[in-house]
Amino acid sequence: MIDGLIKFKRLEGINKSIFINSVAAFVVRGLALIVSLFTMPAYMKYFENQEILGLWFTMISVLSWILTFDLGIGNGLRNRLVRYLMENDMKSARIYISSSYIISSILAIIAFVLGYLIFPFISWNNVFNISSDLVSSQVLLEVIILLFSGMLLQFVLKLIYSIFYALQKSVIPNVLSLISSVLLLTFVIYSDSGSMENNLKLLAKANIVFTIIPLFMATIIAFLTELRFCIPSARSFKIDYAIDVMKLGGVFFWLQIMSLLLTGTNEFLIAWFVGNEYVVEYQIYSKLFSLVGTIFTLALTPIWSAVTKAFSQDDFIWIRKLYKKLKFVVIVFIIGEFVLISLLQFIVNIWLGENTIKINIIYALIFAVSGSLYIWHSAITSIVNGIGKLKIQFIWLTLGGLINIPVAYILFQMTGSWISIVGANIISLIPYCVIQPLYINKYLKLEKER
Repeated sequence: MIDGLIKFKRLEGINKSIFINSVAAFVVRGLALIVSLFTMPAYMKYFENQEILGLWFTMISVLSWILTFDLGIGNGLRNRLVRYLMENDMKSARIYISSSYIISSILAIIAFVLGYLIFPFISWNNVFNISSDLVSSQVLLEVIILLFSGMLLQFVLKLIYSIFYALQKSVIPNVLSLISSVLLLTFVIYSDSGSMENNLKLLAKANIVFTIIPLFMATIIAFLTELRFCIPSARSFKIDYAIDVMKLGGVFFWLQIMSLLLTGTNEFLIAWFVGNEYVVEYQIYSKLFSLVGTIFTLALTPIWSAVTKAFSQDDFIWIRKLYKKLKFVVIVFIIGEFVLISLLQFIVNIWLGENTIKINIIYALIFAVSGSLYIWHSAITSIVNGIGKLKIQFIWLTLGGLINIPVAYILFQMTGSWISIVGANIISLIPYCVIQPLYINKYLKLEKER
């Protein structure tokens, strides 16, 4: 233990920040894992009808697309702030923060007005492939508007995440997410059960309140303490700074869109191809196999900003060492994905009950491959995002995003199973996962020879 403390004290700068944030992320994710174990059975009891539960998952998935359409503001702000906060240039930091918040607010208001005017003319029952006998068109419209409004509030308030990442405090967004999950789970467990439609409306309202409150409180506290010299104001807004953030984040924005097409459409496609009830089955597999990858990516969260900082200091030796360590950690987590297959039925039986679902080994294997690719993708992407070399990512994720839905449709026509959609994710992501590491190796080798 003493040796461990001595080693920790020897850690300096970036390494110590990554270590603290990574350990904290594991602790938070451990708590989140406990919460997630209760979430699915609680939802199944809350709704009882799996088709309506599948509808809920699909709506949340589709409306969360809004958070992707931020024109790259979040990631652009994150990369800009790392430099100015490191140099203690609070004036520039305040201008960038103010410009980002104001432009995001303007976009959110415009989106709300357009949505409020257009949504009543859309047949949402057809969009989500749900019978009006289960959920009336009026109730579905009300729920859509509620969730849409909540997502737009998140659109603005989640900028605090980018600021925390730039401050090398990546564990805080994880804690905020955990708080929201605990509050929502508590509501689902203790809420009085009514009609399915009433439950749907209540859950939509609860989702807004319990997601927004932690974000709002964290924003207030941050700007009253550490960021008190960077409080957003209309005076500090500069359109050229806002454009600079969007320009810097423009490539990230495009990559977010492609990632959305790669994996963010799965629930929607399953609902369309085979029905909402199969979204629940997909969610069971997805939640379990994504746990391994989620733990990895949470520990990975501080890497992006840390690499950006090292890159700005021309510390390529540190980046090369980090990349080597990451490759080893990736192998460990990929092994974990495949070990999970043998334990899956046992876990599901304890988690949801013995008669809930019979695990399909082929499905499990496909999810393990998909999860492994996701882990490797996250590792290499954290490096290239940090150094800002996005050309390879731009080309191959664009290709993957564009072919994913057509490939999913073709595979579904061949198999008739929703698992074809996960198979399409794998096929679409493989080219990037093979080619990007070759570029990283080449780039770091060239920098070493300089």
